[in-house]
Amino acid sequence: MAERQLLAGAATAVITPNLGVSLAGSMQDRTATNIHDDLHARCLVLDNGETRLAFVVLDLIAARKDWLSEIKHQIQGFTGIPMGNILISCTHTHNAVTPVPVFQSNPEKEYLKWAGPRIADAVRVAVNRLQPARVGWAVGREDRVIFNRRYFMKPGVKLPSPFPGIEDQVKMNPGPGNPDILKPAGPIDPDVAVLAVQKVEKPAGQPLAVLASYALHYVGGIPGSDVSADYFGAVADMLTDRLGAPRRDPRQPFVGILANACFGDINNIDVRQRLKQPYQYHQLYAVAEIVSKAIYETWRTIVYHDWVPLGAKDKSVELAVRKPTAEEVSQAKELLAKAPQGPLRTLPEIYARETIQLLEWPDKFQTPVQVLRVGDLGVCALPGEPFCQTGLDIKAKSPFAATMMIGMANDYAGYLPTEEQHALGGYETWRAKSSFLEVQAATIIRDTAIELLQEAAR
Repeated sequence: MAERQLLAGAATAVITPNLGVSLAGSMQDRTATNIHDDLHARCLVLDNGETRLAFVVLDLIAARKDWLSEIKHQIQGFTGIPMGNILISCTHTHNAVTPVPVFQSNPEKEYLKWAGPRIADAVRVAVNRLQPARVGWAVGREDRVIFNRRYFMKPGVKLPSPFPGIEDQVKMNPGPGNPDILKPAGPIDPDVAVLAVQKVEKPAGQPLAVLASYALHYVGGIPGSDVSADYFGAVADMLTDRLGAPRRDPRQPFVGILANACFGDINNIDVRQRLKQPYQYHQLYAVAEIVSKAIYETWRTIVYHDWVPLGAKDKSVELAVRKPTAEEVSQAKELLAKAPQGPLRTLPEIYARETIQLLEWPDKFQTPVQVLRVGDLGVCALPGEPFCQTGLDIKAKSPFAATMMIGMANDYAGYLPTEEQHALGGYETWRAKSSFLEVQAATIIRDTAIELLQEAAR
Protein backbone atom coordinates (compact mmCIF):
# COMPACT_ATOMS: atom_id res chain seq x y z
CA MET A 1 0.00 0.00 0.00
CA ALA A 2 1.23 3.52 -0.78
CA GLU A 3 2.61 5.70 1.99
CA ARG A 4 -0.29 8.07 1.43
CA GLN A 5 -3.62 6.40 0.81
CA LEU A 6 -6.85 7.81 -0.60
CA LEU A 7 -10.10 6.88 1.16
CA ALA A 8 -13.51 6.71 -0.48
CA GLY A 9 -17.08 5.92 0.43
CA ALA A 10 -20.38 6.03 -1.45
CA ALA A 11 -24.06 5.75 -0.57
CA THR A 12 -27.60 6.32 -1.81
CA ALA A 13 -30.86 7.43 -0.23
CA VAL A 14 -34.37 7.06 -1.63
CA ILE A 15 -36.07 10.48 -1.99
CA THR A 16 -39.27 9.37 -3.75
CA PRO A 17 -42.25 11.61 -2.88
CA ASN A 18 -45.76 10.57 -1.96
CA LEU A 19 -48.37 10.29 -4.69
CA GLY A 20 -50.43 13.42 -5.14
CA VAL A 21 -47.49 15.83 -5.17
CA SER A 22 -46.90 18.44 -7.85
CA LEU A 23 -44.59 17.38 -10.70
CA ALA A 24 -42.48 20.06 -12.38
CA GLY A 25 -41.34 20.06 -16.00
CA SER A 26 -44.36 21.28 -17.95
CA MET A 27 -46.15 24.55 -18.70
CA GLN A 28 -49.11 23.23 -16.68
CA ASP A 29 -48.87 21.66 -13.26
CA ARG A 30 -49.15 17.87 -13.06
CA THR A 31 -50.01 15.51 -10.23
CA ALA A 32 -48.17 12.29 -9.42
CA THR A 33 -50.48 9.27 -9.73
CA ASN A 34 -47.92 6.49 -10.22
CA ILE A 35 -44.34 5.69 -9.22
CA HIS A 36 -42.44 3.95 -12.01
CA ASP A 37 -39.06 3.98 -10.30
CA ASP A 38 -37.62 5.53 -7.15
CA LEU A 39 -35.83 8.84 -7.02
CA HIS A 40 -32.45 8.81 -5.30
CA ALA A 41 -29.74 10.93 -3.81
CA ARG A 42 -26.45 9.36 -4.90
CA CYS A 43 -23.20 10.45 -3.31
CA LEU A 44 -19.45 9.86 -3.35
CA VAL A 45 -16.97 11.08 -0.73
CA LEU A 46 -13.20 11.26 -1.29
CA ASP A 47 -10.60 11.86 1.43
CA ASN A 48 -6.83 12.08 0.83
CA GLY A 49 -5.90 12.77 4.46
CA GLU A 50 -5.69 16.51 3.80
CA THR A 51 -8.93 17.35 2.03
CA ARG A 52 -12.37 15.77 1.91
CA LEU A 53 -14.82 16.25 -1.01
CA ALA A 54 -18.45 15.22 -1.40
CA PHE A 55 -20.29 14.77 -4.72
CA VAL A 56 -24.09 14.49 -4.51
CA VAL A 57 -26.50 14.00 -7.43
CA LEU A 58 -30.26 14.27 -6.88
CA ASP A 59 -33.05 12.89 -9.07
CA LEU A 60 -34.81 16.26 -9.16
CA ILE A 61 -35.47 18.78 -11.90
CA ALA A 62 -33.70 21.59 -10.02
CA ALA A 63 -32.97 22.98 -6.56
CA ARG A 64 -32.35 26.46 -5.20
CA LYS A 65 -29.20 27.37 -3.28
CA ASP A 66 -31.06 28.30 -0.07
CA TRP A 67 -32.35 24.72 0.34
CA LEU A 68 -29.07 23.19 -0.81
CA SER A 69 -27.15 25.42 1.61
CA GLU A 70 -29.26 24.08 4.47
CA ILE A 71 -28.34 20.53 3.42
CA LYS A 72 -24.66 21.43 3.08
CA HIS A 73 -24.74 23.01 6.53
CA GLN A 74 -26.13 19.75 7.96
CA ILE A 75 -23.45 17.75 6.16
CA GLN A 76 -20.69 20.01 7.45
CA GLY A 77 -22.03 19.77 10.99
CA PHE A 78 -22.10 15.98 10.96
CA THR A 79 -19.01 15.19 8.87
CA GLY A 80 -16.75 18.22 9.01
CA ILE A 81 -16.71 18.53 5.21
CA PRO A 82 -16.57 22.28 4.43
CA MET A 83 -19.63 23.56 2.59
CA GLY A 84 -17.39 24.77 -0.26
CA ASN A 85 -16.16 21.19 -0.74
CA ILE A 86 -19.68 19.82 -1.27
CA LEU A 87 -21.13 19.70 -4.79
CA ILE A 88 -24.87 19.02 -5.06
CA SER A 89 -26.44 18.83 -8.50
CA CYS A 90 -29.77 17.73 -9.97
CA THR A 91 -30.20 15.40 -12.93
CA HIS A 92 -33.08 17.48 -14.34
CA THR A 93 -35.55 14.64 -14.69
CA HIS A 94 -38.92 16.11 -15.68
CA ASN A 95 -40.87 13.47 -13.75
CA ALA A 96 -39.99 14.42 -10.20
CA VAL A 97 -41.57 16.46 -7.43
CA THR A 98 -41.59 20.26 -7.80
CA PRO A 99 -38.72 21.77 -5.75
CA VAL A 100 -38.62 25.29 -7.27
CA PRO A 101 -41.30 27.68 -8.58
CA VAL A 102 -41.51 27.18 -12.34
CA PHE A 103 -44.37 28.11 -14.66
CA GLN A 104 -47.63 26.99 -12.97
CA SER A 105 -46.01 24.60 -10.48
CA ASN A 106 -45.21 25.66 -6.93
CA PRO A 107 -42.62 24.08 -4.61
CA GLU A 108 -43.66 21.17 -2.40
CA LYS A 109 -42.35 22.68 0.84
CA GLU A 110 -43.19 19.69 3.02
CA TYR A 111 -41.29 17.42 0.65
CA LEU A 112 -38.22 19.66 0.78
CA LYS A 113 -38.37 19.65 4.57
CA TRP A 114 -38.52 15.84 4.57
CA ALA A 115 -35.92 15.18 1.85
CA GLY A 116 -33.18 17.51 3.10
CA PRO A 117 -32.12 15.39 6.11
CA ARG A 118 -32.28 12.21 4.02
CA ILE A 119 -29.81 13.69 1.53
CA ALA A 120 -27.49 14.79 4.34
CA ASP A 121 -27.74 11.31 5.87
CA ALA A 122 -26.61 9.72 2.59
CA VAL A 123 -23.38 11.70 2.79
CA ARG A 124 -22.98 10.70 6.44
CA VAL A 125 -23.32 7.04 5.46
CA ALA A 126 -20.73 7.51 2.71
CA VAL A 127 -18.34 8.98 5.29
CA ASN A 128 -18.99 6.03 7.61
CA ARG A 129 -18.01 3.74 4.73
CA LEU A 130 -14.68 5.43 3.97
CA GLN A 131 -12.07 2.79 3.13
CA PRO A 132 -8.75 2.61 1.25
CA ALA A 133 -9.41 3.16 -2.43
CA ARG A 134 -7.90 4.02 -5.79
CA VAL A 135 -9.24 6.71 -8.10
CA GLY A 136 -8.97 7.36 -11.82
CA TRP A 137 -10.69 9.27 -14.62
CA ALA A 138 -11.08 9.36 -18.38
CA VAL A 139 -13.21 11.03 -21.04
CA GLY A 140 -14.97 9.02 -23.74
CA ARG A 141 -17.40 9.91 -26.52
CA GLU A 142 -20.99 9.12 -27.49
CA ASP A 143 -22.69 11.22 -30.18
CA ARG A 144 -25.56 9.00 -31.39
CA VAL A 145 -28.28 9.97 -28.90
CA ILE A 146 -27.82 13.74 -28.52
CA PHE A 147 -29.10 16.51 -30.76
CA ASN A 148 -29.10 20.28 -30.53
CA ARG A 149 -32.79 21.05 -30.14
CA ARG A 150 -32.68 24.61 -31.54
CA TYR A 151 -33.06 24.92 -35.32
CA PHE A 152 -32.86 27.52 -38.03
CA MET A 153 -35.90 27.24 -40.27
CA LYS A 154 -36.19 27.92 -43.98
CA PRO A 155 -36.55 31.55 -45.12
CA GLY A 156 -40.08 32.85 -44.83
CA VAL A 157 -41.11 30.60 -41.93
CA LYS A 158 -42.74 32.72 -39.22
CA LEU A 159 -41.51 32.05 -35.66
CA PRO A 160 -43.68 34.11 -33.33
CA SER A 161 -42.75 34.26 -29.64
CA PRO A 162 -45.27 34.56 -26.76
CA PHE A 163 -44.45 38.25 -26.53
CA PRO A 164 -46.38 40.76 -28.69
CA GLY A 165 -44.58 41.86 -31.85
CA ILE A 166 -41.45 39.72 -31.33
CA GLU A 167 -40.36 36.96 -33.71
CA ASP A 168 -37.54 34.47 -33.16
CA GLN A 169 -34.82 33.35 -35.55
CA VAL A 170 -34.75 29.75 -34.27
CA LYS A 171 -37.29 27.20 -33.07
CA MET A 172 -36.92 24.65 -30.29
CA ASN A 173 -38.17 21.14 -31.11
CA PRO A 174 -39.76 21.89 -34.51
CA GLY A 175 -40.93 18.28 -34.71
CA PRO A 176 -39.65 15.14 -36.47
CA GLY A 177 -39.93 15.29 -40.23
CA ASN A 178 -40.67 19.02 -40.33
CA PRO A 179 -39.90 20.03 -43.95
CA ASP A 180 -39.05 23.60 -42.92
CA ILE A 181 -36.00 22.64 -40.82
CA LEU A 182 -32.80 24.12 -42.23
CA LYS A 183 -30.03 23.21 -39.75
CA PRO A 184 -29.21 23.07 -36.01
CA ALA A 185 -28.46 26.43 -34.42
CA GLY A 186 -25.67 25.09 -32.23
CA PRO A 187 -23.33 22.18 -31.49
CA ILE A 188 -23.57 19.08 -29.32
CA ASP A 189 -21.07 17.92 -26.67
CA PRO A 190 -20.44 14.17 -26.99
CA ASP A 191 -17.98 13.92 -24.08
CA VAL A 192 -18.59 11.15 -21.55
CA ALA A 193 -16.57 12.13 -18.48
CA VAL A 194 -15.98 9.35 -15.93
CA LEU A 195 -14.54 9.43 -12.40
CA ALA A 196 -14.08 5.89 -11.05
CA VAL A 197 -13.18 4.52 -7.63
CA GLN A 198 -12.12 0.95 -6.79
CA LYS A 199 -11.49 -0.85 -3.52
CA VAL A 200 -7.88 -1.47 -2.47
CA GLU A 201 -8.88 -4.53 -0.41
CA LYS A 202 -9.70 -6.47 -3.58
CA PRO A 203 -6.60 -7.54 -5.60
CA ALA A 204 -8.45 -7.05 -8.88
CA GLY A 205 -9.74 -3.66 -7.81
CA GLN A 206 -13.46 -4.22 -7.27
CA PRO A 207 -15.51 -1.15 -8.34
CA LEU A 208 -16.66 1.01 -5.45
CA ALA A 209 -18.34 3.86 -7.35
CA VAL A 210 -18.51 5.59 -10.73
CA LEU A 211 -19.49 9.23 -11.22
CA ALA A 212 -20.14 10.06 -14.88
CA SER A 213 -21.33 13.22 -16.63
CA TYR A 214 -23.07 13.57 -20.00
CA ALA A 215 -24.88 16.47 -21.68
CA LEU A 216 -28.44 15.28 -22.38
CA HIS A 217 -31.47 17.21 -21.12
CA TYR A 218 -33.45 14.04 -20.37
CA VAL A 219 -35.13 11.36 -22.51
CA GLY A 220 -38.78 11.49 -21.49
CA GLY A 221 -41.48 9.88 -23.63
CA ILE A 222 -43.16 8.60 -20.47
CA PRO A 223 -46.55 9.29 -18.83
CA GLY A 224 -46.70 12.82 -17.44
CA SER A 225 -48.16 11.68 -14.11
CA ASP A 226 -45.43 9.08 -13.44
CA VAL A 227 -42.62 9.64 -10.95
CA SER A 228 -39.35 8.57 -12.58
CA ALA A 229 -35.63 9.34 -12.44
CA ASP A 230 -35.69 9.16 -16.26
CA TYR A 231 -32.66 7.63 -17.96
CA PHE A 232 -30.30 8.86 -15.25
CA GLY A 233 -31.59 6.25 -12.81
CA ALA A 234 -31.56 3.53 -15.46
CA VAL A 235 -27.90 4.24 -16.31
CA ALA A 236 -26.91 4.17 -12.63
CA ASP A 237 -28.57 0.76 -12.29
CA MET A 238 -27.11 -0.66 -15.52
CA LEU A 239 -23.58 0.30 -14.52
CA THR A 240 -23.69 -2.21 -11.68
CA ASP A 241 -24.16 -5.09 -14.12
CA ARG A 242 -21.82 -3.76 -16.81
CA LEU A 243 -18.94 -3.30 -14.35
CA GLY A 244 -19.58 -6.58 -12.54
CA ALA A 245 -19.91 -4.60 -9.33
CA PRO A 246 -21.51 -5.86 -6.10
CA ARG A 247 -25.17 -4.92 -5.64
CA ARG A 248 -25.05 -6.31 -2.12
CA ASP A 249 -22.04 -5.90 0.09
CA PRO A 250 -21.96 -5.88 3.89
CA ARG A 251 -19.92 -2.68 3.94
CA GLN A 252 -19.92 -0.94 0.57
CA PRO A 253 -22.28 -1.87 -2.27
CA PHE A 254 -21.41 -0.31 -5.61
CA VAL A 255 -22.90 3.12 -6.37
CA GLY A 256 -23.34 4.29 -9.96
CA ILE A 257 -24.01 7.99 -10.52
CA LEU A 258 -24.85 9.93 -13.70
CA ALA A 259 -24.84 13.74 -13.53
CA ASN A 260 -25.98 16.09 -16.27
CA ALA A 261 -23.42 18.31 -18.00
CA CYS A 262 -24.08 21.50 -20.04
CA PHE A 263 -27.40 20.39 -21.47
CA GLY A 264 -29.59 23.49 -21.89
CA ASP A 265 -29.95 23.16 -25.67
CA ILE A 266 -29.52 19.38 -26.03
CA ASN A 267 -32.13 16.63 -26.17
CA ASN A 268 -32.75 13.12 -27.53
CA ILE A 269 -35.09 14.05 -30.39
CA ASP A 270 -33.80 13.19 -33.85
CA VAL A 271 -35.88 15.41 -36.15
CA ARG A 272 -34.84 13.29 -39.17
CA GLN A 273 -37.12 10.44 -38.11
CA ARG A 274 -40.30 9.99 -36.12
CA LEU A 275 -39.89 7.99 -32.90
CA LYS A 276 -42.13 4.95 -32.60
CA GLN A 277 -42.02 3.39 -29.14
CA PRO A 278 -43.26 -0.21 -28.98
CA TYR A 279 -44.06 0.43 -25.33
CA GLN A 280 -43.74 3.16 -22.70
CA TYR A 281 -40.22 3.77 -21.42
CA HIS A 282 -38.70 1.94 -24.40
CA GLN A 283 -36.69 4.94 -25.60
CA LEU A 284 -35.54 5.75 -22.08
CA TYR A 285 -34.02 2.31 -21.63
CA ALA A 286 -32.62 2.24 -25.17
CA VAL A 287 -30.72 5.47 -24.53
CA ALA A 288 -29.63 4.24 -21.10
CA GLU A 289 -28.15 1.11 -22.70
CA ILE A 290 -26.11 3.20 -25.14
CA VAL A 291 -24.88 5.72 -22.56
CA SER A 292 -24.09 3.10 -19.92
CA LYS A 293 -22.06 1.19 -22.50
CA ALA A 294 -20.14 4.37 -23.39
CA ILE A 295 -19.40 4.91 -19.70
CA TYR A 296 -18.27 1.28 -19.40
CA GLU A 297 -15.97 1.52 -22.41
CA THR A 298 -14.46 4.70 -20.99
CA TRP A 299 -14.14 3.11 -17.54
CA ARG A 300 -12.10 0.25 -19.04
CA THR A 301 -9.37 2.72 -20.10
CA ILE A 302 -8.87 4.26 -16.67
CA VAL A 303 -5.50 4.20 -14.89
CA TYR A 304 -5.88 4.29 -11.09
CA HIS A 305 -3.96 6.15 -8.39
CA ASP A 306 -3.58 5.32 -4.70
CA TRP A 307 -3.41 8.99 -3.78
CA VAL A 308 -4.13 12.26 -5.58
CA PRO A 309 -4.36 15.92 -4.55
CA LEU A 310 -7.90 17.10 -3.84
CA GLY A 311 -9.09 20.68 -3.81
CA ALA A 312 -12.06 23.03 -4.06
CA LYS A 313 -12.65 26.57 -5.26
CA ASP A 314 -15.88 28.50 -5.49
CA LYS A 315 -17.06 32.02 -6.17
CA SER A 316 -20.42 33.76 -6.04
CA VAL A 317 -21.28 35.89 -9.07
CA GLU A 318 -23.84 38.69 -9.08
CA LEU A 319 -26.01 38.83 -12.18
CA ALA A 320 -28.77 41.16 -13.29
CA VAL A 321 -32.33 39.92 -13.63
CA ARG A 322 -34.11 40.71 -16.90
CA LYS A 323 -37.09 42.74 -15.77
CA PRO A 324 -40.12 43.65 -17.91
CA THR A 325 -40.75 47.21 -19.01
CA ALA A 326 -43.81 49.18 -17.93
CA GLU A 327 -45.32 48.62 -21.38
CA GLU A 328 -44.75 44.87 -21.18
CA VAL A 329 -46.36 44.75 -17.75
CA SER A 330 -49.38 46.67 -19.04
CA GLN A 331 -49.76 44.31 -22.00
CA ALA A 332 -49.48 41.28 -19.71
CA LYS A 333 -52.12 42.59 -17.29
CA GLU A 334 -54.50 43.30 -20.16
CA LEU A 335 -54.07 39.80 -21.55
CA LEU A 336 -54.52 38.11 -18.17
CA ALA A 337 -57.69 40.13 -17.49
CA LYS A 338 -59.26 38.45 -20.52
CA ALA A 339 -57.97 34.94 -19.75
CA PRO A 340 -60.47 32.28 -18.57
CA GLN A 341 -60.42 31.10 -14.97
CA GLY A 342 -58.29 28.09 -14.02
CA PRO A 343 -54.92 26.94 -15.33
CA LEU A 344 -53.60 29.05 -18.21
CA ARG A 345 -53.42 27.19 -21.52
CA THR A 346 -51.93 29.45 -24.21
CA LEU A 347 -48.28 30.51 -24.36
CA PRO A 348 -49.07 34.26 -24.43
CA GLU A 349 -51.18 33.88 -21.28
CA ILE A 350 -48.59 31.73 -19.50
CA TYR A 351 -45.77 34.15 -20.27
CA ALA A 352 -47.93 37.13 -19.33
CA ARG A 353 -48.23 35.56 -15.88
CA GLU A 354 -44.45 35.06 -15.81
CA THR A 355 -43.98 38.73 -16.70
CA ILE A 356 -46.11 39.88 -13.76
CA GLN A 357 -44.36 37.54 -11.34
CA LEU A 358 -40.84 38.55 -12.44
CA LEU A 359 -41.74 42.17 -11.83
CA GLU A 360 -41.61 41.37 -8.10
CA TRP A 361 -38.20 39.67 -8.23
CA PRO A 362 -35.03 41.39 -6.97
CA ASP A 363 -32.96 43.22 -9.58
CA LYS A 364 -29.87 41.12 -8.79
CA PHE A 365 -29.30 37.38 -8.47
CA GLN A 366 -26.28 35.83 -6.77
CA THR A 367 -25.33 32.30 -7.71
CA PRO A 368 -22.29 30.06 -7.12
CA VAL A 369 -19.71 28.69 -9.54
CA GLN A 370 -17.60 25.82 -8.17
CA VAL A 371 -14.59 23.75 -9.15
CA LEU A 372 -13.43 20.57 -7.42
CA ARG A 373 -10.06 19.00 -8.15
CA VAL A 374 -9.37 15.25 -8.17
CA GLY A 375 -5.77 14.83 -9.30
CA ASP A 376 -5.56 15.88 -12.95
CA LEU A 377 -9.36 15.97 -13.26
CA GLY A 378 -11.15 19.28 -12.89
CA VAL A 379 -14.85 19.07 -12.02
CA CYS A 380 -16.62 22.28 -13.02
CA ALA A 381 -20.07 22.84 -11.47
CA LEU A 382 -22.37 25.48 -12.98
CA PRO A 383 -25.83 26.58 -11.78
CA GLY A 384 -28.93 26.23 -13.91
CA GLU A 385 -29.09 24.94 -17.47
CA PRO A 386 -25.93 25.98 -19.36
CA PHE A 387 -25.81 25.58 -23.13
CA CYS A 388 -23.29 23.02 -24.35
CA GLN A 389 -21.17 25.70 -26.07
CA THR A 390 -20.36 27.06 -22.62
CA GLY A 391 -19.07 23.67 -21.54
CA LEU A 392 -17.05 23.31 -24.74
CA ASP A 393 -15.50 26.75 -24.22
CA ILE A 394 -14.60 26.01 -20.59
CA LYS A 395 -13.03 22.65 -21.41
CA ALA A 396 -11.01 24.21 -24.24
CA LYS A 397 -9.35 26.58 -21.76
CA SER A 398 -9.16 24.26 -18.76
CA PRO A 399 -5.62 23.60 -17.48
CA PHE A 400 -6.57 20.08 -16.39
CA ALA A 401 -5.79 16.96 -18.40
CA ALA A 402 -9.50 16.10 -18.21
CA THR A 403 -12.48 18.26 -17.26
CA MET A 404 -15.91 17.08 -16.16
CA MET A 405 -18.80 19.53 -16.54
CA ILE A 406 -21.81 19.32 -14.20
CA GLY A 407 -24.83 21.55 -14.73
CA MET A 408 -27.82 22.29 -12.51
CA ALA A 409 -25.30 22.41 -9.65
CA ASN A 410 -25.62 24.18 -6.31
CA ASP A 411 -28.44 26.47 -7.48
CA TYR A 412 -31.19 26.97 -10.06
CA ALA A 413 -30.33 29.89 -12.33
CA GLY A 414 -32.67 28.97 -15.19
CA TYR A 415 -31.52 28.63 -18.77
CA LEU A 416 -28.09 30.09 -19.52
CA PRO A 417 -27.95 30.71 -23.29
CA THR A 418 -24.75 32.14 -24.72
CA GLU A 419 -24.92 35.74 -25.91
CA GLU A 420 -24.99 34.49 -29.52
CA GLN A 421 -27.95 32.21 -28.80
CA HIS A 422 -29.76 34.95 -26.88
CA ALA A 423 -29.72 37.04 -30.06
CA LEU A 424 -31.54 34.26 -31.94
CA GLY A 425 -34.44 34.07 -29.48
CA GLY A 426 -36.31 30.80 -28.97
CA TYR A 427 -37.91 29.13 -25.95
CA GLU A 428 -34.75 29.03 -23.82
CA THR A 429 -34.45 32.83 -24.05
CA TRP A 430 -38.09 33.71 -23.35
CA ARG A 431 -38.18 35.74 -20.13
CA ALA A 432 -39.74 33.67 -17.34
CA LYS A 433 -38.87 32.00 -14.03
CA SER A 434 -37.10 29.45 -16.23
CA SER A 435 -35.00 32.08 -18.06
CA PHE A 436 -34.49 35.27 -16.14
CA LEU A 437 -30.85 36.33 -16.11
CA GLU A 438 -29.11 39.03 -18.12
CA VAL A 439 -27.88 38.28 -21.64
CA GLN A 440 -24.24 38.27 -20.45
CA ALA A 441 -24.88 35.75 -17.63
CA ALA A 442 -23.37 32.73 -19.43
CA THR A 443 -20.27 34.74 -20.36
CA ILE A 444 -19.73 35.85 -16.77
CA ILE A 445 -20.24 32.32 -15.45
CA ARG A 446 -17.94 30.85 -18.12
CA ASP A 447 -15.11 33.28 -17.37
CA THR A 448 -15.49 32.69 -13.63
CA ALA A 449 -15.32 28.92 -14.13
CA ILE A 450 -12.13 29.19 -16.20
CA GLU A 451 -10.59 31.40 -13.51
CA LEU A 452 -11.45 28.89 -10.79
CA LEU A 453 -10.09 25.98 -12.83
CA GLN A 454 -6.81 27.81 -13.23
CA GLU A 455 -6.65 28.51 -9.49
CA ALA A 456 -7.50 24.90 -8.60
CA ALA A 457 -4.78 23.55 -10.90
CA ARG A 458 -1.95 25.46 -9.18
